[in-house]
Amino acid sequence: MEFQKKGLPHAHILLWLDGEKKLRTPTDINGVISAELPDANIYPKLSKAVATYMIHGPFGVTRISSPCMINGRCSKYYLKKFKLLTTIDEDGYSCYKCQDNGTFILKNGIKLDNKNVVPYSPLLLLRYQAHVNTKYCNKSNSIKYLFKYVNKGPDRANLKITTTHKDSTETLVIDETKQYYNCRYISPCKVVWRIFSFDIHHRWPPIQRLTFHLLYEQPILFKDNVDIDEILNFNEHKRTMFLAWFEANKIYPLGKNLTYFEYPRHFV
Repeated sequence: MEFQKKGLPHAHILLWLDGEKKLRTPTDINGVISAELPDANIYPKLSKAVATYMIHGPFGVTRISSPCMINGRCSKYYLKKFKLLTTIDEDGYSCYKCQDNGTFILKNGIKLDNKNVVPYSPLLLLRYQAHVNTKYCNKSNSIKYLFKYVNKGPDRANLKITTTHKDSTETLVIDETKQYYNCRYISPCKVVWRIFSFDIHHRWPPIQRLTFHLLYEQPILFKDNVDIDEILNFNEHKRTMFLAWFEANKIYPLGKNLTYFEYPRHFV
């Protein structure tokens, strides 16, 4: 969970599907994700939700001031190209079906078609009535992209303290070193989120890595410039998680009937 400069909460969610529910083919993806405008006559509620929350634009020549415009181009790589079928390339990226079927909506008096639609899940969109960008993920670097937000840190802003003389309009910097104060930026929305102790990040089910190793082959960490004898003396009697499990089995009768996998459910 992160907060953009304007204060709105922004969630990144990664879901692993069960073996039988995995999206293996383009047909499977089409059953969950769409990148097209639905027929307003058949799906009026869905059509309204897509038009309200899942349209990127207008931008470009029709709106140069759009936030996505950087150096005269859309930073989100819109407009998308028309495609007759959903495909998955060799790198695991999916290109969603986006047909040129003449369907469009009017936004600020400008026609926007399927090339402006952000991929969405009809089920999630109708349930939450909000911008829910849904994509098919089949690459390890996509997982890294998500989890980097856990250690991203707070937003920051540069603060410059200045003063102006009464007889002059010239602005002068107060501090002689002319340095900027490095300040933490906290929006009102984030303040409320913190006050009520809402989750900033969450993982379910929780996963704990149980390490194991062969006899006298436990891994140790050290810096290159540390003396090897000092390293050995420090780690000689240091217990690893695996060794501590053996010692705990000698002390606690309840643990003797538990496997290494079951132990953390009853002991900490």
